[in-house]
Amino acid sequence: MKRTVGITLALVFLAFPLWAQENQELPFPHAREVVARFLELTPEQVTQWEALLTTLRDTVAPLQEQLRNLEGQLAELLKQDNPDPAAVGALVIQVKGVKEAIGQAHRQYVNGFEGMLTGEQTAKLRLIRQAERVMPLIPAFKAVQLVR
Repeated sequence: MKRTVGITLALVFLAFPLWAQENQELPFPHAREVVARFLELTPEQVTQWEALLTTLRDTVAPLQEQLRNLEGQLAELLKQDNPDPAAVGALVIQVKGVKEAIGQAHRQYVNGFEGMLTGEQTAKLRLIRQAERVMPLIPAFKAVQLVR
């Protein structure tokens, strides 16, 4: 198992920079395909995941629009020479509430996704999350020639 994890991490580290260079912006459908293939999702899981993504988008899109409007109002208010502190405070609290709602929607999406995975798939997802945490360290290791 440790050898498999090591090999998988090595492949992720080697393939990702090349892939990222070729695809400056990864198209969303392609990203889903890569994730589904790596985690070996069943067709039923893919359908379930698509429903989770739809729910996330439908929930977050209006919240993001609301957030943009609130941040715009706050910016306009702060351009004034002497903005009303109560109005500024009220907008800041509203912005905080919308950001928390977006965060909650994302947590529900992630929890739903994780809930549909098998043990092996969960282990693979955990591996990717671990790799993501160490990826910023790779340039330093390359600089001292410990990684090529």
